Amino acid sequence: MLKTKFRCSINNAKQAVVATFIALTLVVSGVVTIATPITYDLVWNALFDVAMEQNEQQALKFEAFADTSIRQGIAPKEVVSQFQSIFQGSSYDPSNYVCLVDENGEVIAHPEIAYVGNVIDINYQRKEEVLAALRQSYVNISLTTPELNRDFSTDSLPSRSVVKYTEDGYMEAIYQYPLPDIGATLWIHIDIAILDQKTDKVMMAIGAVTIPALLIIIAIGTFAVRIVERSFESKLEKQAHTDGLTELANRRHFDMQLEKEWQRALRKGGTLSLAMLDIDYFKLYNDNYGHQAGDEAIKKVAECLKMKVQRASDTVARYGGEEFAIVMVDCTEQEAAIFMEKLVQSIEGLGISHAYSSCSKFVTCSMGLATLKASHDVDYSQLLRLADTALYRSKAKGRNNLCR
Repeated sequence: MLKTKFRCSINNAKQAVVATFIALTLVVSGVVTIATPITYDLVWNALFDVAMEQNEQQALKFEAFADTSIRQGIAPKEVVSQFQSIFQGSSYDPSNYVCLVDENGEVIAHPEIAYVGNVIDINYQRKEEVLAALRQSYVNISLTTPELNRDFSTDSLPSRSVVKYTEDGYMEAIYQYPLPDIGATLWIHIDIAILDQKTDKVMMAIGAVTIPALLIIIAIGTFAVRIVERSFESKLEKQAHTDGLTELANRRHFDMQLEKEWQRALRKGGTLSLAMLDIDYFKLYNDNYGHQAGDEAIKKVAECLKMKVQRASDTVARYGGEEFAIVMVDCTEQEAAIFMEKLVQSIEGLGISHAYSSCSKFVTCSMGLATLKASHDVDYSQLLRLADTALYRSKAKGRNNLCR
């Protein structure tokens, strides 16, 4: 029954550990699933802001050029012509270029007319609406998207917009900066795909660090779970082999150890000693001092046995009730007898009062000792019977003594 319960406890522990690990894995997966698009949004928006700030710096240079030209007395139309010369003379990059647009939406200065067109036909949309159709929802950013006629007005403040061309669906980010002195607005264009590509590269770099980190965390978690599982199993196993009152080995563990040590002695051709001891007149002690006091007496005797029997190869167990058993290996019958005689004296020396004992005024014990050379002709049960018989002789002899 105990073995079955123990196995059930181990299985329940494993199930609990596995369930915890699965839950942890699901939580981590959920966090990654949620965090990835959010992180993508944050990176994209950060790159968008950086691009717009760079555009602003570029626009300020063009504004300074226009202001200087006007102060030198150059007519606005001539200044526009100078801009046209600058734009035409620069290398054209369709993903990032600059042009001037008048109040009517006509492109009046541009890198190359074939690419830009006379009139920019645009359909203004909010950034998150436009990009949702391209990839996925993005974190909202407040962008200036006034009416069309106000956007082309020289009175408009600098604005950041994401626009989509109605003809082919091409999308780009536009930084608009008014140049009122020449009656035009500076438009700096950036292809949205460029920002997407840069964002993808950043996300790949983050993934190159995050994924190994997550794998390491999972590996550490698996290792930790295994350690906890082993610790729990070890604790359960110890509980299954330990007497709850005395913390000595219990009867089940004693039976296992006796058989194991007998087999070992059989292989080595050695001897095995077994001592059975019983607290004298324990029923009278319980009846007169109470069961709680009886438990305390048993615990003190057990503590004495643990202190005296120090060799790791020996086993001290509570055999049942007030009865104890000691298995000793690799010692002669004489050595075992001398040790057990001293142990009988040590228990009486504890000074536990027992006014109802007929052999002493203190708690004492009777002990039976048997030593056998292991052989195939007998088994360990014979050793147990001999020790038990010696214990009965000890009691018949007057108790508080050792018989062998």
